[in-house]
Amino acid sequence: MFKGIKQDLKDIYDSRNILRALIVKDLFGRYRNSALGFLWHFVLPLVMMVVYYIAFSTIRATPISDFWIYLSSGLFPFVFMTSNLTRGAGSITSNAGMVKKMYFPRSILVLSEVISSFIVMLMGYCVILVIIVVSGHQLGISIVLLPIIMIAMAVFVTGYVLVLSALNVYARDVQHLLNSVSMVFYFITPMYFMMSDLSGLFQKIVMLNPFTYYVEAYHQIVYSGVMPDTFILLMCLLMPPVSIVLGVIVFCKLRHGFAERL
Repeated sequence: MFKGIKQDLKDIYDSRNILRALIVKDLFGRYRNSALGFLWHFVLPLVMMVVYYIAFSTIRATPISDFWIYLSSGLFPFVFMTSNLTRGAGSITSNAGMVKKMYFPRSILVLSEVISSFIVMLMGYCVILVIIVVSGHQLGISIVLLPIIMIAMAVFVTGYVLVLSALNVYARDVQHLLNSVSMVFYFITPMYFMMSDLSGLFQKIVMLNPFTYYVEAYHQIVYSGVMPDTFILLMCLLMPPVSIVLGVIVFCKLRHGFAERL
């Protein structure tokens, strides 16, 4: 198995030009003929932030001080994770022509999707951090952990996208199901409410949501300016290796049937 993984990594490195081209295509080609172009990548998170802010600070008064900072610090990572549930799951099926006609590591299609969306998230988050600092909000020393949390989150996402994209080739219902499931995460991820305000069954449901731990880590680092709770940090660091190992195993077992299933 390890020999096979080593060969896969070598194949990915040898095909790095294809990976680079796919990333550029996804970043700049998706909105090529639109007026805003690349900026459309940031429109959805910003629209979501405005809607959430109005809904939970004006229509429904929230006890969270500096609510816009709390909201924005967790929103971009959340969009990164949920968008890869749907778009990532279709990364193989949406490139059926390439899979049938060309030889290249199929995992490159997954990597290009995750990397391009990660670049968008990273750029958006840097802008948010600048705005937060300019507004007078002080960041604590815990900010040094942010790159580690970001990398861990990217590895975690890559793992489950490998699983979902492979399963979607064999059962197209997977992507359609995920379109509905992703909506559930909007209500059970603590972007606009605090974990300390929860209790009972709903608290347990939120704690079962793997996205909760990353969003909470961002909140504690950026909004509260403190080191993440030990349990939150452990979950953020333990989930990626489990996810990526599972992803590699499932993807390697199913990839040989991609061409005939597409």
